[in-house]
Amino acid sequence: MSTPPTHRELLKAGISRLKAAGIDGGREDARFLLFEAAGISSGEFIMCEHDPVDAGTVSAFEAMIERRLNREPVSLIIGHTDFMGLSFLTDVRALAPRGDSERLVEMALELTADRSEGRIVDLGTGSGCLILSFLSERPGWTGTGLDLSPDALSLTRENAGRLGLGDSLTLIEGSWAAAEEALSDADMVLSNPPYIVSDVIDTLDPEVREHDPMLALDGGEDGLTAYRDIIALCETALSPGTPLLFEIGYDQAESVSALLSGHSFAELEVGKDFSGHNRVVKGIRL
Repeated sequence: MSTPPTHRELLKAGISRLKAAGIDGGREDARFLLFEAAGISSGEFIMCEHDPVDAGTVSAFEAMIERRLNREPVSLIIGHTDFMGLSFLTDVRALAPRGDSERLVEMALELTADRSEGRIVDLGTGSGCLILSFLSERPGWTGTGLDLSPDALSLTRENAGRLGLGDSLTLIEGSWAAAEEALSDADMVLSNPPYIVSDVIDTLDPEVREHDPMLALDGGEDGLTAYRDIIALCETALSPGTPLLFEIGYDQAESVSALLSGHSFAELEVGKDFSGHNRVVKGIRL
């Protein structure tokens, strides 16, 4: 009978396989997968890295590595991801939360630091990570999340329940215009709309083009279709003084800012993500 590998040996083998396949971030991916398979934290790994691994954990980890070798994202393999210090369920129903999107929530929190209550609207809510992260930090606020996908809304509902925020959130299924009434009472609007240029989608990494919902990716011929629709709607629906915050592609700050300034929005501001790329645009309804 062969000697079972230690946690450290199993991790090393997983890293080697992912690196050999040319997968970026293979070391971190293997660590996440091992921690999930073994049911341990990074701190616990330090304590048990030289201990042998049971057969069930070895089998589970190797199955996860195989899925990653097939370019399935780690967030889908393990079924959850951290965002703004919270754990969100992740699956094929919606775009998985990305760390860069935290900047959008942070800017919204900065703008509401002196307001103990209010109403926030999230257009294209997806997993609910944006609005739920905001509401977790602003317990006196209530929110409305809109999405065209009933599957995405079902995931949002599950995440809201897990975080104890279900009573603070109203969900609407429909196109942007379905949020018009909610927008008329909004004190803050967030949106991470689809912004990938249609012709570019086929060139994206397999983790994105083969696993993320197309509805959450395709921004039309120039990537700006959703921004035009949302800005036009908000120009008529929002009360003066209401902030509208967008996540954007790294090269879209100038275009989205121009759309906002051309539709009665002022006090424009561009925020950068953790890599130094333009990631957020803010405008205030005049």
